[in-house]
Amino acid sequence: MHGLKNYNLVVEPWPGNPGPLGPRGRPGYRWRVTWKRQSEWYAEGFEDSHGSARAAAEAYLARQGIEIMSLSRPALMRSAHQTGQG
Repeated sequence: MHGLKNYNLVVEPWPGNPGPLGPRGRPGYRWRVTWKRQSEWYAEGFEDSHGSARAAAEAYLARQGIEIMSLSRPALMRSAHQTGQG
């Protein structure tokens, strides 16, 4: 099933995580990923910028062995190059 995406990645603006005593922390971006491998899993994190949140989410997925499909790394181009068609 090469080329099929088996994960979901969401980056969204976040008003700030509440601290232990209630006041909100700094605003930023929350990332959340879910993926399937024998069962369904998820992870989430918080970063200061959209770009750093996306990078953190992609790095987390890569550590789990998930191949990232994005416009900057299209799987189709790698496949064509590997088969000698590109």
